[in-house]
Amino acid sequence: MNSGDVFVSLVVGFAVPLAIADLAKALLDQRLPVQSNSIQLERRFVVWFLALIAGPGFLVDRLAEVWREGKVSRQDLACGVIVAFGWAWIYGLVVLGFVRKIELL
Repeated sequence: MNSGDVFVSLVVGFAVPLAIADLAKALLDQRLPVQSNSIQLERRFVVWFLALIAGPGFLVDRLAEVWREGKVSRQDLACGVIVAFGWAWIYGLVVLGFVRKIELL
């Protein structure tokens, strides 16, 4: 693996989840669940499925939102960015692995 592979994995890892998140917002007509004041366990399958396939996109959206509102410290923002980049990189590796498997068929 070289730096080009890492870059492509990051681009794919951010682009695909952000596209899925935007598509979900368009299809669900902005009716995505919003966390209330307390932590609650979501029991709907759609929410968990969206979190799984569009998680990095939702994380980036949320990080940008709290940063604009000034509700997050620099340390928490830095940790969130590191997690988002790591998650996107792994996501990109998985997507590219699927593409290579399909290409070999």
